[in-house]
Amino acid sequence: MTLDKPHRAAAEGGASSAVDQRMPFWHMVLLGLQHTLVMYAGAVVVPIVVGAALGLDEAQIADLVSIDLILAGVGTLLQAGGFWRFGIRMPLVVGAASSGIVPMIAVGQSHGLPTVYGSLLVAGAVWILVAPYFSMLLRLFPAVVTGTVITLIGLTLIPVGIRLVAGSDSGATDYGRLGHLALAAATMALMVIFRRIFGGLLGQLSILLALVVGAVVGWSTGIGSLAHVGDGSIVGIIGPMHFGALRFDIPSILLFLVIVFVLMVEGSGQGLAVGQVVGKPVGPGDIARLLRVDGLMTLCSGFCNGFVYTTFGQNIGLIALTGVRSRYPVVVVGVLLLVCGVLQPVGRVAAAIPAPVIGAAAIMTFGALTVSGIQILSRVDFERPANLTIVMVSLGVGLVPAFAPHFYRQLPDFAEMFLDSGVATGTVLAIGLNAVFHARRRAPDDAQPDTG
Repeated sequence: MTLDKPHRAAAEGGASSAVDQRMPFWHMVLLGLQHTLVMYAGAVVVPIVVGAALGLDEAQIADLVSIDLILAGVGTLLQAGGFWRFGIRMPLVVGAASSGIVPMIAVGQSHGLPTVYGSLLVAGAVWILVAPYFSMLLRLFPAVVTGTVITLIGLTLIPVGIRLVAGSDSGATDYGRLGHLALAAATMALMVIFRRIFGGLLGQLSILLALVVGAVVGWSTGIGSLAHVGDGSIVGIIGPMHFGALRFDIPSILLFLVIVFVLMVEGSGQGLAVGQVVGKPVGPGDIARLLRVDGLMTLCSGFCNGFVYTTFGQNIGLIALTGVRSRYPVVVVGVLLLVCGVLQPVGRVAAAIPAPVIGAAAIMTFGALTVSGIQILSRVDFERPANLTIVMVSLGVGLVPAFAPHFYRQLPDFAEMFLDSGVATGTVLAIGLNAVFHARRRAPDDAQPDTG
């Protein structure tokens, strides 16, 4: 007998109904605001870094931030809400990929932004076309691989939060300023306190409440400022092909296709990670729909002056931390990102939140994501030397870029760009080692997620 959709959801332990659960309007708005604040810094850092490296002025960089948020909003709406064959329909957000910074700067400096955007157009189209075939590789992700990837994602992202707190340049005179460390510590303490003393919705909003209090404290003590929130235009959207007609260069396109492969590996990991956190099985079709959104937004960037887009992992940790599995607060995130992109003062307020406050929230949520990976690995049989080898090699090598950012600088550019993504490197290693050690196992054994 074939089960209809509601019965299949019940057979899956109610995971589908939890993901599709509709909530009171203001609950969704507040939870969506919390998700937005957690991912906002990661969403805007790419246009700021790329714009500065290419010598754009402040107004042009502001335009890039604006269009970036708009495209991220559309992508998030598609990912969480779903449309036709696009979107995994789970609580995932989309944003500009930091992996795209290096090729955008390299191609932009040598050939100009029109060539960058021509390359993005082609790369996005290829991304969409190969998505369903790439998703068929999901059988290569048993528990020992999935747990390793999720743990690696969390551990790789934690240094991002640390740099937001202490600063990105360890040699700077203000690196690790005591005031910044104290503000971050106070924000983290508030998250713990609010989570402990509040129940229900307020408990789920503990991170948002701590962010608001931390921001107010920071502004009042001179860390961050609202002085420039009113500067500039109210609405700012640049037109298509703002930097000139698209140009196409085969070596530049190939460079971006390398990044596309890296991001497809990472995106698949994010899809599997959110499935584990919300307790809903993720299949090849789900991953294909997820990857199509990333490809579509990257393709649109070719016309709209955007960036390479990917499904973010930051908010998966927040889902694990709050226990809210519904995708509808993340649909709200898409709307809020659109508002931030169109109404620039709104975005400037969020951008004015002191970096140590955002960093504190990032450390907590990325830590929660790491724990989710560890929980999956706890089901793996580590009495098998093969499983231990897979995890220790993949984590060890995958974490190299996080602790030694210039480790691969002597390698050719193509190799360096791939290896600089620790998540992609660790994922490929985990898949490859799993195939080496478990290729001859029988199908029934392969189907057991607790043995790797």
